[in-house]
Amino acid sequence: MWFQRLGRTGQSIAALTIAVPIMLSSPATASASSAALIWTFDKCATGPGVWHGTARGPGNTEEPLETRLTSLRQSGDVLHVDFNWYVGETYLAQLTGTLNLTTGAVVMNGRVAEGSHVGSRVHEEGQLYDATNSCFAGTIQVMPASG
Repeated sequence: MWFQRLGRTGQSIAALTIAVPIMLSSPATASASSAALIWTFDKCATGPGVWHGTARGPGNTEEPLETRLTSLRQSGDVLHVDFNWYVGETYLAQLTGTLNLTTGAVVMNGRVAEGSHVGSRVHEEGQLYDATNSCFAGTIQVMPASG
C-alpha cells in the first residue's frame, strides 16, 4: 500500500497532501449571497508536508493552490490532519480533517482565516489518485459568513 512505502510520520505527511475536505455544518440559505462558492482542485506533493496545484473557482477562474500540513496524528488506517490552504490571492483557509489510508479519501472542515470571505465556513473533499506522487483532486466549498 502507498502509505507503507512512505514510512512513518514525516513521510506519511508527504503522502498526505490530502484534499482536505471540510464539512459544512449548516446549509446555504436561498439567497444568492449565501450560496456556497465552489472551487475544484488538483494538487501534488512538492516536498514534505507541501502540495502545489491549481484551484478553479467561481467564474471559472484558475488560481494557484498551495496546501501546507501543520499537524498530523495517526490512528489505525486514518490520519487526522490540519492544513493551511492558500487559494491564490483570494483566501487562506485553516482546515482540520481526516485522510483514510485505505481508500485515499480526504474530508476536511474549517474557516477562512484571511483574505476574501473571512469567517466563512469551508468544506473540502478530495481523493488520492496518484499514490506515487501524492496527488489529490476534489472540491472546496466556501459558505459565505452572514453578517
